[in-house]
Amino acid sequence: MIAVGILAEDERVELLEGTIYPMSPIGSWHAACINRLVAFLIRALGQRVIVSPQNPIRLSDESEPQPDIAVLRPREDFYAGALPRSEDVLLVVEVAEASLFFDRAVKLPLYARAGIPEVWLVDLKHEVVERHTRPLHGRYAEAATFQRGEAIDSPTLGLSIAVEDILGHVPPAGA
Repeated sequence: MIAVGILAEDERVELLEGTIYPMSPIGSWHAACINRLVAFLIRALGQRVIVSPQNPIRLSDESEPQPDIAVLRPREDFYAGALPRSEDVLLVVEVAEASLFFDRAVKLPLYARAGIPEVWLVDLKHEVVERHTRPLHGRYAEAATFQRGEAIDSPTLGLSIAVEDILGHVPPAGA
């Protein structure tokens, strides 16, 4: 669509089930959460994975979401030959300020149908992290919510991170 001029190259959109959706703007707190998680995941997992921030994953011909973070199985070409597919994805992280309802209602079931084993929804408004695991029949069979003072464990990656290390130790002014 970029090649034929339907979309501009820098347009922030994603293809979900055949529909093009505009992506929410990224604020500073949102960006900081992504930066913290990327740094943590790279330190914790090193070369065992590829940490892919804000890049598309190809779930089907009709769906190429761009999660805030996708943790991928390592591949020598770093996915230059083709976008990662659902079987390449170990964890998806979506950070939500204005997009929480959309992420929960549209993207989460999409990830479950694709068999993504684990999804974290970082809810900035309520300062919690939801962990969704065990995709089954288009939804996640297990969900848990973690708040400040708790740590979220990843059964898929075998690691743990404090919620404060995702959200930041002090909420930004006005949050």
